[in-house]
Amino acid sequence: MAPPTRDQLLDAAARVFAEHGFRGATTRLIAEAADVNEVTLFRLFGSKDALLGEAIRTRVYEREMVLLPDEPGDAHAELTAWATAEHAHLSTHRSSIRQGMSELSERPELTRCMAHGPKGAYSRLETYFSRLIKAGRAFKDANPHDASAMLLGSLFADAMGRDMMPESLPSAKQAPAAYVTLILRAIGYTVRPSTPRRRPATARSRRPA
Repeated sequence: MAPPTRDQLLDAAARVFAEHGFRGATTRLIAEAADVNEVTLFRLFGSKDALLGEAIRTRVYEREMVLLPDEPGDAHAELTAWATAEHAHLSTHRSSIRQGMSELSERPELTRCMAHGPKGAYSRLETYFSRLIKAGRAFKDANPHDASAMLLGSLFADAMGRDMMPESLPSAKQAPAAYVTLILRAIGYTVRPSTPRRRPATARSRRPA
């Protein structure tokens, strides 16, 4: 039987953390989840803190994101695709995110790895909104900082609170598009006008001589 890979151990650590939090995620539980002995964990990672820190960072907060284009096109479609992927990720990892947030007062060092993903998402959004405003497709005084915070905050609150008050939220499938629509309306988004087509010249008929 092949020995477990580093990725398999990180996956196991992330699962245990999501269920038990930092304090409850003992090396014994992680070793059982990965079907290895504890010595293997310490040999590869050195400590429980190092193992869980890497597991939280790489399994929860670092991930491939749907890219937003350098030049906005159909902003509603582009932002909805982005928001749908972000919402799905937050929903999938909500247990781990909640555990991490509950541990921050006791373990402030978690802040750095927990903030990695959200900061990257915010930066991409702010750049996109800034270019949309610069292109004259939103109010000149629209604030890209506020628009980014509002969209991210809506997605986060929905994903974290959906299982507590689903009746107060749009359906999970419709929620990302609904929040995008509200944000775009708030900043005065306008669809890029299409280039007007030239009407073909009408051939003049010759009068009979």
